[in-house]
Amino acid sequence: MRLIGSVKAWIVIASTVLLAANGGHAQFVPPSGFSGQGDRPGVATPTDSTAPALTRLPNNALADRFAIVPSYKRGASTGHVKVVGAFEIQETDKGHLIAAWSSGFLPITLSFDDGECYSLQADYFGGTLLNGRMSPIDCNERQVASEALPPSPAGGSGLAFIDSAWSYAAWSDKQAGMTIVTAPYTDSFKPLFTAKMATIAIMAMNGPDYPGGNVTLVGRVDGRLTVVTLEVGY
Repeated sequence: MRLIGSVKAWIVIASTVLLAANGGHAQFVPPSGFSGQGDRPGVATPTDSTAPALTRLPNNALADRFAIVPSYKRGASTGHVKVVGAFEIQETDKGHLIAAWSSGFLPITLSFDDGECYSLQADYFGGTLLNGRMSPIDCNERQVASEALPPSPAGGSGLAFIDSAWSYAAWSDKQAGMTIVTAPYTDSFKPLFTAKMATIAIMAMNGPDYPGGNVTLVGRVDGRLTVVTLEVGY
């Protein structure tokens, strides 16, 4: 969702279930208990040798990096956050991420500086993202609706605004080495959860009939380019 330098290449992360939203196509938020049929690998067998290497990271390997802010409360809700998908993308000496955006939490467009374009697709099965796969594609124009600036923290907080999506906002706390994501649909700065990763961009989409949805963060975990999708309740 945020442009970082000049855009020369894009990767699109897509899923098999799509929904029109915000003027583009966004990943549909599956209902509680949604489950596909049959088994799927974390990553499908590569079909193009030129595509960046893709690795499906175990959800529980990153689970302790995401936590609800202890003081968060909204009515009876104390919030929740859970990893439902994580992919590591291997950058090359010639191709480094310069931007990322989406009109929902999927598909995601990742822009690299080497002039190449790839499509990364993943399927939602049993409440988790599986069957990740990448292939070259033509580059498309960016189509993301602009958002109003979110409520800001008090002066002197040291937080730096990263980006916002579907009323969630990501803020960098460099001193603590983490990202703070604020709750949607509030008129004041209200931290919802923290993420121990260097976030570059945030994408999101809320469910149509419940206080929650999915949030995707793009950034670096231990220096490696990583895309993490979360199930979030607010």
